[in-house]
Formats: sequence, structure tokens, C-alpha cells
Amino acid sequence: MNQTNAINTTLRILLILPDARIHKLKIGSFQRSMREAPLTLTVLAALIPAELNAQIRIIDENVQKIPEGIHADIVGISVLTGTSERAYELARQFRNQGSHVVIGGVHATLLPEEASLHADTVITGSAELTWPQFLRDFKRGEVSRIYSESEKSSPEISSPLPRRDLQSSFRYNVPDTVFATRGCRHACGFCTVPALSRSFLKRPVSEVIDDIKSIDNRLIVFNDVDLASDREYAKEIFSAMIPLKKKWGGLVTFQAGRDAELLDLMEKSGCSYLLIGFESVHSESLKEIKKGFNKTEDYREFMKKMHERRISIQGCFIFGFDFEDTGVFQETLDLVNESKIDIPRYSLLTPYPGTDLFKKLEIENRIVSYDWKNYDTMHSVFTPRKMSREELTSGFKKIYEDTFRMSNIKKRITTYDFNGIINIVGNLTYKKFAARLRSDPFYSLPPKSGRIQNREVPCLM
Repeated sequence: MNQTNAINTTLRILLILPDARIHKLKIGSFQRSMREAPLTLTVLAALIPAELNAQIRIIDENVQKIPEGIHADIVGISVLTGTSERAYELARQFRNQGSHVVIGGVHATLLPEEASLHADTVITGSAELTWPQFLRDFKRGEVSRIYSESEKSSPEISSPLPRRDLQSSFRYNVPDTVFATRGCRHACGFCTVPALSRSFLKRPVSEVIDDIKSIDNRLIVFNDVDLASDREYAKEIFSAMIPLKKKWGGLVTFQAGRDAELLDLMEKSGCSYLLIGFESVHSESLKEIKKGFNKTEDYREFMKKMHERRISIQGCFIFGFDFEDTGVFQETLDLVNESKIDIPRYSLLTPYPGTDLFKKLEIENRIVSYDWKNYDTMHSVFTPRKMSREELTSGFKKIYEDTFRMSNIKKRITTYDFNGIINIVGNLTYKKFAARLRSDPFYSLPPKSGRIQNREVPCLM
């Protein structure tokens, strides 16, 4: 740890997102993400106090390799549960080189004691206040082991313009990502968002619009968990976006489809596509995860409303709920094709630590693997109620293969305009992923594994 040497010199700061094995295009050594650019690193870079005059570099391992021999005084690593193994490996390498390693992100917030075994400093929760505080403390040589931001009393959150100049924009399908809200008003049992915080925070509308105006490209993506959770706030943003002539995508819940005024404003503001968590074709499963506001009988009508407004839908479904047997795969495929869900996406129910689902399955002794690298929604890590893990895994792979056969893709492609191009690219991307899912040994059924020894360490908070 080179903290003493860094006190009187320019700080070298390296920020890293470990590889999450996301959908990507590989041509030789070149990698390109088929998704939007993450905000994590560019926002962290923007929060670095200007008076530190730091040399900043960001590396997203999903699209670029970490150069050999790279050195930094401070290495910040943002960790998801599925990337924690790789994150801890990187932390060990950089600590051995003398860097001060800071670990933060979702997994560190859920399991700070575990993260503390691998880092010099752990930051939990939001970083708007704690990350700059840590950096100033480091410069003074007075670093703490853990920094934790308390629940906010104000419903507003302010954030500087992300340092998009530091990212390799050409490596992402959509390089320009913005956010308007943080948190969620729902408490779905499988989701880490309510496990992290019950706060729902809104960025000032003027700040969001200024952020959008700073972007030269026409297409942007909101990374909010539910952009339309506060309807009046969302309508204010969409109204302000109309003159900007942007095209945009984002995440909303099924409930947005019940507000005609909101949908009309989305269309007028340039909404081209939305990600919707349909989750299941069974109402019992939706009630199980506290998402009963989804009404399966209304899915087809919802899609009709969206297509009338030329909004493409990436519809997400989860497999592994207690009320579902192997018949759920064909039922889901039939609904996807009949409803013409533009870009279907499937995942396996995953009990992330800290969630209600994790607590329930632990009590029932049904979690069979605590190997965090398999916590990526692509591996079966617990015993389902009405099918075996083998049946769940094989059914999951087969519905991906069947959904993205060309005959089924053609059933769902309704237009060949801008949205049609998005849909075609999305379907062909998932068709390629379906082939990889079937052939790559990485996606085989994970073996059973118990809890990591010495996980229960003294709490630092």
C-alpha cells in the first residue's frame, strides 16, 4: 500500500468493472458490448474532487483488457455478486503491487464483511458523499476501513455529469447512459434493489435534462430500475425531452401501460424501446415475488398498446418459481410469440444474498451452491419445487434455442423501421447467445458447494 508516497504526489486512480460475461461481440482481441455503457465508472470518475488533480483511468473488463504492468495509487473495484470472484482476484493482484484497493458496489453493500477480507477499504451504498470523502482522507493519510452512506432524508439526489470522455464509447451498442431516479418503490422478493435500500430518490429534472443536452448522439438509455415509478415526475421529464428530439430506451414496470397520458408522452419524447419485467405467465408466481401488479391476462393488450405507439419491448421472464413445472417453458414461448414480444429475454431465478428470496431458500435448506460466480441468472443454484435442477437448466437452454429460431423471430418482427432494426439486431444477438448457452461449458449445471468458510467475520460498521 503506497499511501504515504501518494500524499505529496499526483494521485493515480484506476477504476475497474470486472468482467460479467455480458453479451458481447468478439473479433480477435477486439470486444464490443451488445448493451448500453454502464454509468458506474464514469460517475465515480466525475465525483473525484477536482482539487486532487488526479490522473484517472477507467477500465470495463467486459469490453477491454487490463494492460499488463499498469500501476495506480488507488484502485477502485465495483462488484456484483456474479463478478466478486474476479474482483477479489484483481484486488489481490493490485494489493500485492502496493495499491490501496477500494471495493464497493452491490455485492460489497450486501456483504461488507466478506468484501473487507479482500480490500483495504470498503464503501457501501451510494458513493456521492463517501467516495469523495475517502479520497480526501487518503490524501491526508487518514483513511478509514469502511465508508457507509446513511439513508437519505431528502427525496432528491444530485450527481455531476459523467466523465464519458474517459470511456471507450465505440465499444458499446449504446454509449450514452443517463439516470433520473435511484431505487425502487416496489419490493420484489428476488431483487437486490430493496435489499440495498428502501429509498427512492429523484434527480432534479433540470439536471437530468442538462445531462441529456450534453450528449451529442441522438440515442440515449436510462438505467433507472423503474423510470416511471413516480408518474408525475416522469411526465415532467418526458415533456421536457420532447424539444430535444432524442430517441431513448429505459426500464419501466407493467403498471406504466395503464396510464395512457404517460404512454403518449413517452411516444412524443422519443421512446423507442422499453425493458419490461413480465417475469412469469403464472399469476401465482407473480404473487410469490410480490409482483402481483403484473396481470398475465393483460400481457397481450399491453403489447398492443406499445406497438400502436411504435415502442419495442424487451420482455423479461424468469424460470424456477415454486408454482411452475416443466410445462412453463412452452407456455412462455407460446405467449411470447402470440403477443409479439419484440425481444424476449430469459433468466433463472437467483437468490442474491440479502434478498427475501435468499432468506426463504436458506431457511428451507434449498440453496445448493454458494459459489458466487454462478449467481448471474444463468445458473441453477437452488433446488426448484416442481422440477429438478437438471430439468430447469435444460428447459432454460431449450426455450432460448426455440425462441430465437428464425421462424419464431419472423413471427415477432412487425416493422422494418428504426424499431425494426433494433428488434432484428436484438434477436440475432440472442440467437448467437442461445448457441453459446448450449455449447459453452461455463453454462453447465454448477456442482453443489457449501458456504465459504470464515464468512462470518467481525462487522466493521
